[in-house]
Amino acid sequence: MKNILLGVTGSIAAYKACELVSIFRKKGMSVRCALSGDAEKFVTALTFETLTGKKAAKDLFALPDTRSPEHISLAEEADIVLIAPATADIIGKIASGICDDVLTCAVCASSSPVVIAPAMNDNMYRNPVLGDKIQYLRSKGYHFVDPVEGNLACGRKGIGHLAPLEEIVKKTEEVLAATCS
Repeated sequence: MKNILLGVTGSIAAYKACELVSIFRKKGMSVRCALSGDAEKFVTALTFETLTGKKAAKDLFALPDTRSPEHISLAEEADIVLIAPATADIIGKIASGICDDVLTCAVCASSSPVVIAPAMNDNMYRNPVLGDKIQYLRSKGYHFVDPVEGNLACGRKGIGHLAPLEEIVKKTEEVLAATCS
């Protein structure tokens, strides 16, 4: 059974992570969720715990169930890390080596492949600084499922809408298959 660490960030698209959990579980995969500080403003840890059957990680300094710090055990048990949706904030932090929450620390501590599915406002996505961070992460072996044009939270259409879940699942499975062969 493959273990997926699903990182969820503070994007309106966070609700779609619930469906991702269900899709992966139906495929026989184990899913554990790590939430950024703002993720619970959109979907609660209880929702993810109910869907995964596992405690959602959300507090870097919470007492772990074992003696191992939680972000280390998350990193070690994951066959792959998927961050969906990924905000500009989380992409910038990962690219800069900033580890200020359980998700960024788990990503930094992981030797597993990382797939990132951005979701944000079109102006944010087209920001050249963010573009540089994405290119940097790609050059370091991080995988991306690029956003698509769609309805945005600001009320207009533009690039930045989370990619279709089927594309995210397909990319995750491809990366998993490539690392297991």
